[in-house]
Amino acid sequence: MRAIGELGAGREPGLADVVAGFRAADEQRSLQYRIAGIVLTRGPGGLAAEWAALAGPMWRAEVVSEIEQALDLWVDEGTVDLVLTALEDPSRDVRAKAVWALVAIVRDIPERERRSARTDVARRAITARDTLLGWLTPARRSRASQRLVAMIREHRQEPYPVLSQIVEVLGYCAESDDGDARQALESLRSVSGEAFHVTHEAVDESKLDWRERLVAQRKGIPADRIRARIVHRPTGLLDQKVLLAALERIRARAPRP
Repeated sequence: MRAIGELGAGREPGLADVVAGFRAADEQRSLQYRIAGIVLTRGPGGLAAEWAALAGPMWRAEVVSEIEQALDLWVDEGTVDLVLTALEDPSRDVRAKAVWALVAIVRDIPERERRSARTDVARRAITARDTLLGWLTPARRSRASQRLVAMIREHRQEPYPVLSQIVEVLGYCAESDDGDARQALESLRSVSGEAFHVTHEAVDESKLDWRERLVAQRKGIPADRIRARIVHRPTGLLDQKVLLAALERIRARAPRP
């Protein structure tokens, strides 16, 4: 997807004929060539239009995941529509991958991170996210919110492993007067709390497992100097801080005119 993103940025339709001449050695390459042809001629928006017939759910999920990891090369308004289309996909796995892509677009970039961006790659990534976020119009935010609320309702029947990310993104997308979004988030209070129990345990050097020894070795710490370990045990609860932050963002958002 990085290579396709780089080719698509130039938007040279003639390259589509070159790609069409390639002979695919397997199913994965066949899909890649097809995606490249669509993006080169019609952009990411064309890919969104072809999404339902593009490939099976496993491949659609993989495509969304790879695009999310290369967003700095997919700076196009159609990319936002593509992510929203994936968010409405019949497959739960594809929808979950789309949530991660939205997280990458909407999550605040700390001012400290912006100031510390020294390389061209880092600055390009920040600019890409800012640009994509600018294309997340009120209409698109509403579209995302509706689907995210539906996913929270689905979570009651079959849990989503990305519930925390769903809540976070909804906090960035929902308007202050979106009663459905606020109600969906409020319904999660009973399953929220401390996401981890943190404990400190004394350890005997002879009982360290191989992973702990490997980490110590990589950090240059003699194993016999390790006296304690900090253990994070998941509670299975939604992180209450994430939930409250999402509700606060929605309340703080200016009412729509």
